[in-house]
Amino acid sequence: MISSNEMRKGLTLDIEGEPYIVLDWQHVGEARESAKIRMKLRHLRTGAIIERALDSGHKFRLVPINRLQVTFMYWDGEFYHFIDTDTEGEFAILPEMLGEARKYIVDHLQLDLLFLNGEPVAIELPESVVMRVKEIELPEVGDSRRVTVEGPARIDIGLIVRVPRFISPGDWIRINTANGEYIERV
Repeated sequence: MISSNEMRKGLTLDIEGEPYIVLDWQHVGEARESAKIRMKLRHLRTGAIIERALDSGHKFRLVPINRLQVTFMYWDGEFYHFIDTDTEGEFAILPEMLGEARKYIVDHLQLDLLFLNGEPVAIELPESVVMRVKEIELPEVGDSRRVTVEGPARIDIGLIVRVPRFISPGDWIRINTANGEYIERV
């Protein structure tokens, strides 16, 4: 058991009998009311994201999760194939288990595979990934005094990201996996 004072991102908690991973949290103190802890959580099995607000004195039960660093190798049309970087053991994962994370999976991407009771249940992406821009559709600029003009860019794997005007097809860019936003040209 841990208290809300020990809360941090990445912890795996038992919330109403279900395993959730903490995506974000904050202490919220409101006038004339007791402090609360507001959390953004992702269900480990379904990938559903929920938000909860609980009293700050609440105790949480940790769910034992094992993490294994793996590298994405290929997609065979049915499964995503990962290899354990230490033992070279291979894991075949259904796309449903990856959820929205699928759109950030590129060749040779290293990430954490999470196991609950010996069964793979989720992946944890790195904070950002590097991807190649396939095509760009930038808006026309009428006022040259505007500093930043962004437009949609299609990435090789189909993801669409808003990028600055100086990005061209073929450029490599870094994308934030938490929100899908452009970070920088690489």
